[in-house]
Amino acid sequence: MRIVLMHFLNPENTKHSQIIRNLVDSASKKGHTVEVIDGQKDLSTFRFTPYEYIALLTPTLGFLGGKVPPIVSEVLANCGVVGGKKSCALVLPSLFGAEKACKALMKAMEKEGMFVDYFDIVQSPEHATHVGTFLG
Repeated sequence: MRIVLMHFLNPENTKHSQIIRNLVDSASKKGHTVEVIDGQKDLSTFRFTPYEYIALLTPTLGFLGGKVPPIVSEVLANCGVVGGKKSCALVLPSLFGAEKACKALMKAMEKEGMFVDYFDIVQSPEHATHVGTFLG
């Protein structure tokens, strides 16, 4: 299965990079082809259309958490057909509000017509290895 893992994380943060790498490695071991896209870069030519599965990974924002980056909704609306696609919502925790942020991400995805079949709060790089087995 062709999977796109779009993240809205800081790629220079070693923990974030390790989480992304572990997600990709564990999904690839199941026979999936995974492409990693940084959602904070210029995405004017990127389209979700050729992918069968969309995984979104965001940090929890806000003082008390519960928010996702506002660019997420913009990207989903402008990067091709996402309606009816299987997907998963993944959130990195902060001090408070990770559950609320996960719900906000799922709401944004479902608003665009995506079918969210898995969601999780990725606690650590080791947990990311386990979560990656559910992609696809």
